[in-house]
Amino acid sequence: MNTILSTIYSALRQDYSVKLIEVCAHWTLVTSHHSGMASTVLGCQPHGEQLVSDAGSLLKKSALELATLHSSLNSLEVSIALAAINSLLDPPTANRKIVNVADVLLEKGKGKNVALIGHFPFASKVKQVAKTVWVIDLQPAEGEYLPSEAENLLPRADILAMTANTLINNWAEKYLSLCDVHTLKIMMGPSTPMTPLLFDFGLDILAGVRVLDPVLVHTHIAQGAAFSQVRGVEKITLLR
Repeated sequence: MNTILSTIYSALRQDYSVKLIEVCAHWTLVTSHHSGMASTVLGCQPHGEQLVSDAGSLLKKSALELATLHSSLNSLEVSIALAAINSLLDPPTANRKIVNVADVLLEKGKGKNVALIGHFPFASKVKQVAKTVWVIDLQPAEGEYLPSEAENLLPRADILAMTANTLINNWAEKYLSLCDVHTLKIMMGPSTPMTPLLFDFGLDILAGVRVLDPVLVHTHIAQGAAFSQVRGVEKITLLR
């Protein structure tokens, strides 16, 4: 069970009709009260992907109904659910800062043990200042680590920076539970739910986005844009 997403879902109070659903190569976009993004995460099936329930009829569901897919075992359905959840969250106002999280990692990571969950473009810069950098990924490159090795690494981490995709593949709580209470814990990426409820699970910094222009976002993601190519979003950072 994905306790983090279940907690966020349970706290949602208002429902809205769904105006748009886009499931594209890299990003999924759901527009209801606001527009929410999430990574498109496909399962690895030997004979094709798992089917999305009611595909073709999802616009008949409300945003809260889409959000119930957060408990699915199908990662693509969870991607849709997380985008729906993000479309229902009002942009945070308290503790909202203009902070470049990459700069935070470069400053706080000097001489420290840093664990990165996922491939981040700034990893090479962090390696230049940190004592040790462990990159953990489901598809590790040479010199990187599988999630199964996290139990030996994360208890020694001074900083943990994790992609919000860990909410989709249901690894987030495991990673957080392995860290020391004093570890600086960061969740980042457009999938990140910008809600202080995540602080209850031990996170210290949330770095996500707010969709300003859903039409512009749609234009880019429908053409296969990676996040660095997407326009129409504003980066948001929320501190504990």
